[in-house]
Amino acid sequence: METHQYSHLGGSEALPSAERDEILNAIVHCKTPIERGYGTELRNEVLEKLKDHGWTDKVQVAHGSKITIASQKNRVGLGIQTAGNMSRMYADLIKLQQMYLDGTINVGVLILPTAAAARILGDNLANSDRLEGELEIFRKVIHMPLVIVSFQ
Repeated sequence: METHQYSHLGGSEALPSAERDEILNAIVHCKTPIERGYGTELRNEVLEKLKDHGWTDKVQVAHGSKITIASQKNRVGLGIQTAGNMSRMYADLIKLQQMYLDGTINVGVLILPTAAAARILGDNLANSDRLEGELEIFRKVIHMPLVIVSFQ
């Protein structure tokens, strides 16, 4: 799979190179095809590869909360949307922003398909093209360092 990175408010500089490389390798070496109905399997495979490198299972956004992000390692918060609709993308942004404000993470990473890959995986799926275009609008709301890692 091909990847692309988009940096929001210094995200690339804040993301440690070891964690960046682990994320990129997990995506690039993913065997699950980009085909309709495979979004959940793709997500699970990427997360399993990351767990092999010490990334956590789901992490609570706040103590005692049922609200979670996909994973975390060394103050890097991770969200991944491969089968969720557009609204899930915004939910991940809010969760990562809250963890940043609480001092739990220093940088957020959100893994998303490109618009072209999202159209193949399903209907109305979250995609990086849309988010990259909207982050400038929401820069005063989503003001944490963030890296969008897209795949196709």
